[in-house]
Amino acid sequence: MRENSNGGPLTGRAMALSTVREAAVFLLVLAALLLTPGKRAGADVIWTPDDSFYDQHCEDCDYEGRRYYANGADGYVTVMESPEKKNVLDVLANGPVLYVSMTYDKGMSGKWGLVQYVLNDEGQPAEDYSWDEGATVGWIKMEELLSVYDGYSFAEEHRAEIQETDEGAAPKVVMPDTGTIYLWEYPGSEISYGTLESMESEISIDQTYQDPGGDLWGHSGYYFGYRNFWINLSDPGEANPELKPQEKPKLTPPADRKTLESLPKTGRSGLVLPLTVAGLIVLTIVLTTLVIRFMAVKKGDEEKTADGGRKES
Repeated sequence: MRENSNGGPLTGRAMALSTVREAAVFLLVLAALLLTPGKRAGADVIWTPDDSFYDQHCEDCDYEGRRYYANGADGYVTVMESPEKKNVLDVLANGPVLYVSMTYDKGMSGKWGLVQYVLNDEGQPAEDYSWDEGATVGWIKMEELLSVYDGYSFAEEHRAEIQETDEGAAPKVVMPDTGTIYLWEYPGSEISYGTLESMESEISIDQTYQDPGGDLWGHSGYYFGYRNFWINLSDPGEANPELKPQEKPKLTPPADRKTLESLPKTGRSGLVLPLTVAGLIVLTIVLTTLVIRFMAVKKGDEEKTADGGRKES
């Protein structure tokens, strides 16, 4: 049985008041968490921009995790607020590289990619992986983008040379004397995904590839937050492997500044809260009002009781 501050049981109005107050506090905290900008990420969570359309349609989106050149047919790409709205956030001349975290292909307007970027000192878009408010977050039609050569491109190009391995026959990754293992986007890439200075468990190798120099490389799909990376099994500690140069693809010439400045930008629409959050806010207001009303009534009753006691005396 629940007790009051004097040690006695709570009954009647006091019990109801306590329950309502606790519910209101819980909902206030929950609403505050939901309304706090940005996402909360753990070590193994896929990073995605803070975007309301993605939040509401995440189950209809697919993970992409690839970089693309802006390459619109008219010399620019259009950054939209969402695949379902006509609000234009920005227009970018062809050429910059953008990271597409998620794609959406459920509507009638084709496939879209979710991007986030900031403008550098030269006013050019640069990839951004933060949740700062200064970044532009929007959607671009995938037909206006051209993929940068990456691990997926490498796998496609060297399909015949890449060997699948099973768990029993897969080669083992051994920590080198240097104490550091380098993880690469693909064999010959200049992009390192990071390093490992310890191995909490074995790294599962599902594919192997032998480069022209004779080194054996191993591919792993996942290891403690790292996804789709390659390790030089012949020399895991090699920090500067021989690069596999890639020519930049031929892009549609970029539109000039005058053309870009003439294109309309509508900006974002007004703030629209998700239905669940809006409902929680309304419910919190109602419960808070009830708490205040209960407290006012209780205080009035106590004052009447006190006045009655003084009159009798």
